[in-house]
Amino acid sequence: MASTDDPLIVQRQGRVCTFVINRPDKLNSVTPEIMVRLGDGLSALKEDDEVRAVVLRGAGTSAFSAGFDIARIGGLPQEAGPPGNPLEYGLEAMAAYPYPVIAVVYGYALGGGCHLAAACDLCLAADTAVFGMTPAKLGLVYPIEGFQFFVSRLGLAYAKELFLTARQIPAQRAKEMGLVHQVVPEAELEATVYALAQELAEENAPLAVKGSKLIINRLAQGPLTEAEEREFRTWMARAFASEDAKEARAAFKEKRKPQFKGQ
Repeated sequence: MASTDDPLIVQRQGRVCTFVINRPDKLNSVTPEIMVRLGDGLSALKEDDEVRAVVLRGAGTSAFSAGFDIARIGGLPQEAGPPGNPLEYGLEAMAAYPYPVIAVVYGYALGGGCHLAAACDLCLAADTAVFGMTPAKLGLVYPIEGFQFFVSRLGLAYAKELFLTARQIPAQRAKEMGLVHQVVPEAELEATVYALAQELAEENAPLAVKGSKLIINRLAQGPLTEAEEREFRTWMARAFASEDAKEARAAFKEKRKPQFKGQ
């Protein structure tokens, strides 16, 4: 068990693993160390098929993350992780993780924190949550990869609104823009998220979930090559012939919940 002063706490319960950004005194602002550890943790879970849903949240209810700790940029020891941009490293690990990653947003999700929440496969927010991309208020231009992500995710008009106004946006407006999938009363958010995580981890066939996430993420990048089309059709055939697909059909006939094994 991680200590309470650990900046990134990892908690496993059954098939669900929770990563907690644990800097509540700094509104859970992220550091290079946190992003590298998040990336490493997700990469390790990729090899562990027992965990089939990940929840990402900030400690407490004041903030998911108020963004990147500017004072810590460039502060990662050389031996602590891979070269390059730690934020991108963590984001790429989330995309590569084969099962759903769910953001739980209380309070502020600003700057890099907003990017981190929006990059999760699903984002659920308290009705009191606030989102925003605020680099313009700090005299900064956000990384190109971030602009590409938000233009792809929200479209040109909403991406411009987000970055050019640099305003803090309430949760319901963020949902209208496409940043958030579901807005929940604050008191109900945790129960809602973990019920969803449990459902995804236990009631959906693992091969089908993996194939769906892989294909959707790739389609978001543009047209497929012929080789990729063949690869993804192989995924479809593999899933159709799997033991899990047979179990799903049997469970439907017998009016019971299927017991999936990922085979």
